Amino acid sequence: MPFSAHDLRYHLEEQYASLNAYLQQRAQRYLGSLAFDAVEVDHVVGHVIEQLTHLHIMGGGDSAPETALDRLTNAQFYAFLNRCVKNKAIDRLRKHRAPTSTLAELERPGATDDDAQPMEGVVETLWGTAPFGTPEETALEAASQQTLRQLLKHCIEALSAAPRQLEAVLQELEELDARDMAREIRQQCGMPGSAAPLAHASQHRDHAHKKLRHCLQQSSTNLAVVVALRLSEYETVSTAADVVLVDIRTLAHDNLSIKDVQTGLKHLTTEGLLNWHGEEALRLLPSQCKRLARFYEEGE
Repeated sequence: MPFSAHDLRYHLEEQYASLNAYLQQRAQRYLGSLAFDAVEVDHVVGHVIEQLTHLHIMGGGDSAPETALDRLTNAQFYAFLNRCVKNKAIDRLRKHRAPTSTLAELERPGATDDDAQPMEGVVETLWGTAPFGTPEETALEAASQQTLRQLLKHCIEALSAAPRQLEAVLQELEELDARDMAREIRQQCGMPGSAAPLAHASQHRDHAHKKLRHCLQQSSTNLAVVVALRLSEYETVSTAADVVLVDIRTLAHDNLSIKDVQTGLKHLTTEGLLNWHGEEALRLLPSQCKRLARFYEEGE
């Protein structure tokens, strides 16, 4: 059954099976030698669903603002999903060191897809000249930037309880030529225009940055970011003054399964923030806690 971004936003229960079937079919098409590896197929499908959830398309309803994806035609939305699946499949094949010929075929510009749905070949030109190869890439970038901008605005506005910290951040935005955002926040918070230089501005800014990082992490749906936040706030009895032992099972709560925790820990290890290789207990140093408290990323 065909579906659109609007269907997934407002009628997710009826359309989820169709979405999942489509993503699985596309994942098998692009995974090549890994097409019959259920774990790899699920990995690709899960990645795309996580991205759609992050962009508030999956069951977002009226609780989240409209994004560029909501304005895509059905053809463009299918093309967007297809590209997301293809890019993740290429990433998985690279990690498994797939034959060069397989990757070359997938990455070749203009490569055709014999069993693609007809509507996937239709892409209307409504974006004009942009530094992106296709409309779906433009849509993803626009949606991501809009989502991140709204989230950052929300977190900055939350500093209103600490006026000097808020003023320090707004002056920093103005220095970075983000005057439009600074003006919007000033108007929303009922603040006057940029004031005279703030005393102890760097100190206020440092405190504000810490709160902003924490707010961004708390608002994230990215597994690695969620796990990083939980680790940075972890408190337990340690075996030594500078080592904290974390039972990873205690991180699995509030809709985060043990499998989710393990996936997040693997990603953080890949990023060089942890040294975890499947153990039930994780040894965490204070220096690692500080780095985890600063970790944030949009995608998987």
